[in-house]
Amino acid sequence: MTIRLALNRTCAPQLTLAEFIALASRVGVQAVEIRNDIEGREFQDGTPAAEVKARLDDAGLKLASVNALQRFNDWTPDRASEAEALVAYAAALGAPGLVLCPVHNEGHGWSEAEAEHKLREGLARLRPILKAHGVTGYVEPLGMKGSTMTRQDSAVAAVTEIDGWDAYQLCYDTFQFFRCGDTQLFPERIGLAHMSGIARTDLAPGELTEPDRGLIFVGDRVGNIAQLRALKAAGYQGFVSMEPFSPEVQRDPELATHLRASLEYVANLLDAAS
Repeated sequence: MTIRLALNRTCAPQLTLAEFIALASRVGVQAVEIRNDIEGREFQDGTPAAEVKARLDDAGLKLASVNALQRFNDWTPDRASEAEALVAYAAALGAPGLVLCPVHNEGHGWSEAEAEHKLREGLARLRPILKAHGVTGYVEPLGMKGSTMTRQDSAVAAVTEIDGWDAYQLCYDTFQFFRCGDTQLFPERIGLAHMSGIARTDLAPGELTEPDRGLIFVGDRVGNIAQLRALKAAGYQGFVSMEPFSPEVQRDPELATHLRASLEYVANLLDAAS
């Protein structure tokens, strides 16, 4: 089966919604991820979910996710209010899920035991909100220094302990997997996948940051093709969303051409392995 490609809004945050939809249609993806953290764009600019959904429907595009509820494992009354608003927005859009990101700053000061407790608390508190709206929480381990949840097995253990698989799936990110040296794959638990490429060779994996994430071509250090082949061979049939954060990619005057070439490069190599 050919993988289903999607495009994260971070590819081109400077574009209007109409321009982003046109870009997604031009490069041939089947779905997009809408973000809630881009100033002056949908969600933050108050565009009604019904309008966003209608525009995507008119373009024949599906919605892969809303990205993201940050710091979901640092549960507070403000976090609860934020979660309710985001989950309701995702439901109104018809999004299958909301990406969930853990605290990932180096100054959090949590012990390992605190991080484990807070992860389970956040998952348990968020679960009824997700279930009430029929939205899945895509739990995304982040592999950078200071992350309070770096590996897939940590997420799986926590969701299992709170008996939460009726509300959660994993978000598998090829870059995060590479950056922290993860090795365990849980394909039956994955509901969404992110991909991006690393071209620079002067930094160790753990030193790489989000702006280093570009498109995927020959020389990619992340090993995207091998990771995605393994995911596909294990039966994954969800969306794989291109999620670069590189300013060079975002400002590229030939973005559509290069983005389409990268997506075709990935798809062709995965199809060749079928």
